[in-house]
Amino acid sequence: MTRVSITTVGNDAVAAFALAMERSGCDDVISRGDRVVIKPNWNGVNVQSSTSVRAVEAACRWARDQGAGDVIVGEGPVPLARERVDASFKEMDAEARVAAAGARFVNFDDEEHVIFRGKPDLPEEIGIARLALEADVIINLPLLKVHSCCLTTLCVKNLKGCLRPEDKMAFHRVGLLPAVVALNQIVRPAINVIDAIDAMEGDHSHGGIVHLDRLIAGRNPVAVDAVGCAQIGLDPTDVPLLRLASEAGLGVHGLDEIDVVGAPGEPRQFELVQDHLARKYPDLTIDESGACSACRASLMDGLYIAGKTRQVNSIALGSDAKPQPETLVLGKCLREYWPTHRHIKGCPPSGHAVAQGLAGEVP
Repeated sequence: MTRVSITTVGNDAVAAFALAMERSGCDDVISRGDRVVIKPNWNGVNVQSSTSVRAVEAACRWARDQGAGDVIVGEGPVPLARERVDASFKEMDAEARVAAAGARFVNFDDEEHVIFRGKPDLPEEIGIARLALEADVIINLPLLKVHSCCLTTLCVKNLKGCLRPEDKMAFHRVGLLPAVVALNQIVRPAINVIDAIDAMEGDHSHGGIVHLDRLIAGRNPVAVDAVGCAQIGLDPTDVPLLRLASEAGLGVHGLDEIDVVGAPGEPRQFELVQDHLARKYPDLTIDESGACSACRASLMDGLYIAGKTRQVNSIALGSDAKPQPETLVLGKCLREYWPTHRHIKGCPPSGHAVAQGLAGEVP
């Protein structure tokens, strides 16, 4: 059976990481002199919705202890203004803390990408960070959090950060879930660890923090994600991304096929994105029929930015939505309604533009 470990972190993240590697059978993956790439989820949006630097430091130190040569922490953040991304990394003190742990930090956006063309389920052309493709070992290290389209965003989805900035948006246009599965057939992490020390519920960028104090680890990303989903009250067989990944032969996602070892603890029922929206905005009607996750994420960002300035209580987004009168229309998919409705252009529109529209500042 595929083995996945759950380890309590406590005050010593370095010791906890080493124990997680031993329990999950990952302690013999790195050979002396290997180039190791550690791929966190450092999105550039919000430090709290990013993999903790504490977990990344622990991974760096463990890799060094295994005899790794060059240890690189690599990330391609959400396509945002570079100033905002750099400010986020500065707030984390990422470069200095990674260096102190014996590694170096690289923004994949500044590095070479290998071009792939004509691959099934992917955009016609994509670029993947050469450092990720040529690494001897990839340690995949996302934060445990929910997601507006994928239900959760964990190990399988985390590899999207290896893409060129323009490809991240293209994934949404061709079909996010099949594209992510196809990417996982190209980029193959040897070690997968979910940082569930301080997880996030309600929203994948600005949600509530839930202190679980756990690392979830294993060799197979699908199995690790399945256990991560179970820890937050989700049946992994009900998660479409994991089902597609399993059908593609990337791993098992049924808990009866996984040997869970260590300290499982009690699962916690997380608030999912749609439940969060219904609770926080009871007066808000959202028709998102046919919407991609890019537009959904922009709406979440816009709601967060707008805050109490919001004046709109009816929103439509997605190719199959049917906007009612007085509805704010988001995105290019509903451009046929632009002549008759207040609207925000873009594919997707930016979170700031959505916030302006929510505050009534559009035609």
